[in-house]
Amino acid sequence: METYVDKWNESYSRYENFIFYPKEEYVKFLNRFVRKRIGFDKFVDILDFEGGGRALDYGCGLGRLTILMKEFGLDAYGVDISGNAVVNAKALANHLGYPNMEDRFITIDGKNLTFPDNYFQITISESVLDSMHCELAKIIMKEIDRVTSTLAFISLISGDDSEHYREYASEEVVRTEHERDTIQSYFNMQKIRDLISNTGFKIKWCRLITEESTIDRYKNGRYYILLKKETVSVGK
Repeated sequence: METYVDKWNESYSRYENFIFYPKEEYVKFLNRFVRKRIGFDKFVDILDFEGGGRALDYGCGLGRLTILMKEFGLDAYGVDISGNAVVNAKALANHLGYPNMEDRFITIDGKNLTFPDNYFQITISESVLDSMHCELAKIIMKEIDRVTSTLAFISLISGDDSEHYREYASEEVVRTEHERDTIQSYFNMQKIRDLISNTGFKIKWCRLITEESTIDRYKNGRYYILLKKETVSVGK
C-alpha cells in the first residue's frame, strides 16, 4: 500500500511541519499519565518504569515531541518515513543539547517496525495516522500495538471544521501547497473504534478539541485519544 514517502520528503524539503515547540496536549499527557514534573530534574512516576521507560514517537517529523519525552527523562525514540525529517530531527536534538539522541531517530518503511514486542511502554503519534489511507493506518496501529506494552496517545483530525461536518469520515487527496498530494483521512468515533478494533488497546480517555474563530469561518477539530492495554506487560 502506498506510503507517499516521496511526497513527504518533498514536504519536508519545503520546510513544512517544522514544529519547534511541543503541543500542549502532549505536555499534559506526560504530566498526567506518565510522570509528573515537580522540580527542575525531579519527577513523581505515575507509571511503573521498572525495567522499562522507553518511549516511541511514531511519525516524529522534526522530533520535537521525541525530545519532549527525553526532557521527561524517558528513553525516547523517533521514527519517520521521511529521511529528510529524520536528518532534521537529529540536527534539532543536537541544537537543543541532546547529541546522544542521534541514534534514536530512525527512518522506517512506513509499514513495519524493527523493534521487539513490548519494547516501549509508551507510544505517541501526532497527526500521523490521519495522513494516510485508513487501511494502512490499521496496519500501523497493529504494529504500534505489538511494540507498546502500556499506553498510546494519538491525535486524529475530525471533520468538525469549516469545510466538513463532525461525523465526516472520508479520505481526500491534499490539493493545497502544504502537504500537496498526500492523503488526509478524517475520523469520527466509529472510525476511531475501527482503527483500534484488532489491537489490545482500549480507549481510556478521548477529547475532541475544536478551535473556532469569532471573526471569520475558520474552524478546526482534532481528537486526542489515550489508549491503554488491558493487560500490561513490561518491555524487555
